[in-house]
Amino acid sequence: MRRTHLIAFLILSLFGATGCPQGEEKGLPPVITLPDGKIYSVELGESITLAPGFEHLTETSSITWLSDGKAVGSGASFTFTPDETGVYYFTVEAVNEFGKAFAEVRIDVRKQDTPPAPQPPDTIPVVKVPLFTFDQTEYHVSVGRAIRLLPFDLDSTRQYTFTWKVDGATVQEGDQPLYRFEAQHQGSFRVDFRATDGTSAADTTLTVVVCPPEGSFRRPVSASSSPFADQVLYFLPAPGQYVNENYTALTMEEACTYAVNRLKEDKYVSLGGFGGVLVLGFDHSVVNDGDYNFAIKNSLYSNYSEPGIVWVAQDENGDGLANDTWYELKASEYGLDCTVQDYAVTYYRPTAPAQPVAWTDNHGGSGSIDYLVAYHKQDYYYPLWVKTDQYTLRGSRLEARNYDQSGRGTFWINPDYGWGYADNYSPVDMLPERATGVTKGCNHFRIADAVTYDGQPANLQYIDFVKVQTGLNTKSGWLGEVSTEVCRVIDFNLVK
Repeated sequence: MRRTHLIAFLILSLFGATGCPQGEEKGLPPVITLPDGKIYSVELGESITLAPGFEHLTETSSITWLSDGKAVGSGASFTFTPDETGVYYFTVEAVNEFGKAFAEVRIDVRKQDTPPAPQPPDTIPVVKVPLFTFDQTEYHVSVGRAIRLLPFDLDSTRQYTFTWKVDGATVQEGDQPLYRFEAQHQGSFRVDFRATDGTSAADTTLTVVVCPPEGSFRRPVSASSSPFADQVLYFLPAPGQYVNENYTALTMEEACTYAVNRLKEDKYVSLGGFGGVLVLGFDHSVVNDGDYNFAIKNSLYSNYSEPGIVWVAQDENGDGLANDTWYELKASEYGLDCTVQDYAVTYYRPTAPAQPVAWTDNHGGSGSIDYLVAYHKQDYYYPLWVKTDQYTLRGSRLEARNYDQSGRGTFWINPDYGWGYADNYSPVDMLPERATGVTKGCNHFRIADAVTYDGQPANLQYIDFVKVQTGLNTKSGWLGEVSTEVCRVIDFNLVK
């Protein structure tokens, strides 16, 4: 008589579950929960059903069961009926639009009344899943360069062991989460990551595409080249008083169209509170000649600066999209103890119109973007094209220095920063003696100031894309949140 056993795995709560929600563009890859361990025993003549728990599945997710690299089933559960004794290995793989996760299961099939095989002493039962986040699941980098791969939002109270594999081979293991991927030759590489604290583990899979050498997709200036970066490839502001004001954008495409039209009219685009981001592209490559190479326009006033961090990138894979490696421009506050890298703020959708937007950060802080009913009366300061109830923005944060000079809350000062930021009154990079015409009163920037993740010169010969992010997380009383604004991004090489 055939007996059927059902092993139903309970979905346990995730530790470290706070501080890690994701936005529309940066969701979480799947997580597979196997709380009863990964080695099972069944007698010959029985069936066993595996039904793990899954987290972060979406409408487009797929679940595949594999044996020896071949698909043997699909769906959230898998039933195995062995016809021979022995040891069988299965892999369950879950995929969503943000990444992949996989877990391996061993099933020992024995004759009736044969005791189960002992588990190896180093087997780690997966009873909880440590939550972590990657900023993306596919990375592009030119051959000969190195990038960092780093999980974010790990529970700081736990001690982890991190394992990195490239195309199946272990390349790094220990207590350091950062892995430096050195792109020595072209190709697409599968990178598997595991974090474990000895009693629990979680996995994800990343892809690194190593592209042709720098210069392969460089676009020279032509007679028809425009000095303006009029291509908006990505626009995701933080909540703010100008977000959704006098425009309705329900998709990222509509939001980018709104930003393009504003820039063409030489009007500002507000990036909202901390981390709000605007990504622009030129119709040609902007060359690094060692001097100032591009400018960012805004209406600049001393003691009312709202500095934005500036990043640059090349179209390393030649697809015209800004999905390549970003390099921050080293500016006056870079590397100071009061400047925080990899700072992240999560914003939460208000439950009703005309409400402030709450936020938390990855340093234990919290606050809100105030609703300024006297000045900006659109229903929501939370971007309408963000479909999730919370989203996270990550970047570098400068020290807030704004203060109320009056002492009565009536006269707020946003002090100026040294140099190297958008929307910042700087006698250094405004180039009062050199800037003319369209760049007069602009902040000017050098591609030569681009640095790698560890602060080393990136030595870029040219760039194709510019990214601006609000660099402060603060507000100035009745004036509301400090938010970077952008009017124009200009190739200074073409006009100087």
